[in-house]
Amino acid sequence: MSGSRNVLLGLLLLSITPGCIHMHPTRSGFLSDYSGMQPLGKRDKRLVQPVAPGALAEVDSFYIEPVTWLADDLGQPVRDPRNAEHIRDSLEVALAKELGAIRPVVTEIGPQTARVRAAVTGVQEAKPLMNMILLVQIVGPLFNGGAVAEIEVIDPNGVQIAAESVAYRGYDWDVLGLFKKRTHPESAMRRAARQLAGDLTVGDATAIADDSEGCGDGPF
Repeated sequence: MSGSRNVLLGLLLLSITPGCIHMHPTRSGFLSDYSGMQPLGKRDKRLVQPVAPGALAEVDSFYIEPVTWLADDLGQPVRDPRNAEHIRDSLEVALAKELGAIRPVVTEIGPQTARVRAAVTGVQEAKPLMNMILLVQIVGPLFNGGAVAEIEVIDPNGVQIAAESVAYRGYDWDVLGLFKKRTHPESAMRRAARQLAGDLTVGDATAIADDSEGCGDGPF
């Protein structure tokens, strides 16, 4: 009886495993330009447009547009609309926090304001029930959640100065996220915001001046 149960469990795992690993950067058409984006890292989970040094020299603030939700349109939705709102909000809040450390985030566009456009293009929620079964029956939770975001920064002249399409899965050590569906997607959105902020420091004239004087080790 125990052997049959394990076989059934194995078949179930095989049937759902592909949905847990297919987290890839998207090219949804949301961004104004994808041509300059390059893979960052060995796993090709991040497509990033390198930011030119001094790209923020004429930018004195950021205006963050409301985050767009495209996950449903691209076939990777969440089951609970309330979770979708939490994930979308987590990206918007994280962008304000991370970019606010570089330039002030404003509520109205000024002559030297850069616009930040972002969209959530894919979501994989964790599978709490399956993780519980694995915890009890086999070796432990395996089915992390994750999310994909596309983000760009447009300077006051309408030029795209930064862009990324990034896919992140939840950390294995984030145990709570294995049993709460939206936790890993939310953390993925915070990591996407940190990625963008790290890229933008290259285009920050102040950061470049500091580096030239031998101060600071950079964002990573």
